[in-house]
This record gives sequence, structure tokens and C-alpha cells, in this order.
Amino acid sequence: MKIETKMKINAHVHDIYQSFLDSEKMAGFWFSSFTNSFEEGNTVTLNYKEYNAKVEIKIVELIEDKLIKFEWGNNEVEIHFITEGDITIVKTIEQEFDPNDVETMLNQKEGWVYMLSCLKAYIEYNDTIRGALL
Repeated sequence: MKIETKMKINAHVHDIYQSFLDSEKMAGFWFSSFTNSFEEGNTVTLNYKEYNAKVEIKIVELIEDKLIKFEWGNNEVEIHFITEGDITIVKTIEQEFDPNDVETMLNQKEGWVYMLSCLKAYIEYNDTIRGALL
């Protein structure tokens, strides 16, 4: 089973895509830092200092300005970048959920909504709201 989350962001697709690949920019909306580079086949450690958490992801596929695909835990995540005129739609798809584990799916959905909201605030208003969720 999979969950999908989408958000419109008023910015050029290239700027949004690159913000995921740059540790300093990512710190403005998602994880506080990461090790290694986002390249196919690399394992990247994402750090969330506010929550004293780390997660390793394996980069599966990158298509510039179109797709970031990675594995974390037993799940596969795709982040799609879709251009519609002057806006970009960022769509996350996370799959391989147990359909009976509704609580995990709801928690993950909440996380993706939060990340995309933080991304929108960071890209459109240069405002960092990440790390504020309690």
C-alpha cells in the first residue's frame, strides 16, 4: 500500500529540486544535515538534530528536476517534481506499507505534509519552520 502527498510551490522546479541535494538548503525545510552526496547508489545519513534522530537512505534514482527516488527502512520513496506553468507541484509517494498498519501510514502522511509545508515556507518566504513540530 502507498501514500501520496502533493503541494504546489510558487518557484522554478530547478530551485526546488536542488534544495533537496544541498545540505545547507535542506536544513531550511527538512533534515538539519546529511552526510555523503545524493548520487545514485550512495547511502546518505539524514540527521535531525532537534529530535536527536538519524536515518539512512539509499539513493536509487535521480532524474534532474523530475525525480528523487530512495529507500529507507523497508519502504521506497519517490519525490516527483512536476512543472505547471509558473508553479511546481512536489509529490511524494511512499510505498510498501502493510495495509493493516493504519497508524504508521497516518504518521508518515503527517510527516510528508509537514515536510512539504516547511518546503513551501522556505522556498516561497525564506522562512524556516522545520523542527517546530512537537
